Amino acid sequence: MAFKVLFSNIGYARGIDGTLWQHICRINRNFYCTIPLQQQVLMQLKGIIASIRPDICCFVEIDEGSVHSARFNQIKYLLDDEYRHYDIADKYGPGNWLNRLPLHFGKSSAFMSRVDYPFDKLYFTTGSKRLIHRIALPNGVMLYFTHFSLQKKVRRRQFAELRKLIDDQGVPVIVMADFNIMHGFAELQPFLDGAGLVILNDEQQPTFRLHRTTKALDLCICSRSLADKMDLKIIQQPFSDHEALLLEAEW
Repeated sequence: MAFKVLFSNIGYARGIDGTLWQHICRINRNFYCTIPLQQQVLMQLKGIIASIRPDICCFVEIDEGSVHSARFNQIKYLLDDEYRHYDIADKYGPGNWLNRLPLHFGKSSAFMSRVDYPFDKLYFTTGSKRLIHRIALPNGVMLYFTHFSLQKKVRRRQFAELRKLIDDQGVPVIVMADFNIMHGFAELQPFLDGAGLVILNDEQQPTFRLHRTTKALDLCICSRSLADKMDLKIIQQPFSDHEALLLEAEW
């Protein structure tokens, strides 16, 4: 049985691809982006989804309806008859004061799927971005997806928290995230050591671009017992400064 998971940082559908020219010329979209512009970006994303037909689509940097997006709920626009099951939640956690700030309200993570998979929402105890989605996949595999902190010290604590969640559960896992590891894969070694986890990405294949800087930030990590059954592809996203990940598994 083939199973596909898409992980995508869509950059709030602002249509900024990471080049210096677009960051300068489209900077106004970070403060206010019209609904037609967002729909134009999301239609490109829909085209990618239609071409690869994943079972689950996981999104970070998606907008649930902030003042910057003209109150436009982006996940609702992506849903259709094939992908009708979903969850969206702010990435800061319930009761977090950041949710009340205009610059942060509505900034979310979300997923949509063809089948109604069991899931829950967990939260880091540190950092501003705290949401972790945990989804139960077929064959007893657990999928975690999240968006780690930009601050190295906070990331280190978040890695330790996620590692404990994985160790406590004791089942095969897949972790897909924007890891924000600005210092390379060596930063993940404490997370991987002794856990039987492997990185499926090639460190030399970037997933993020900012002007002339490119880095592998969007990663897929899985249990070693699953690695031989997994194939990871990088999917170009011309509307974002991040590329998407497509994980194909053979259960």
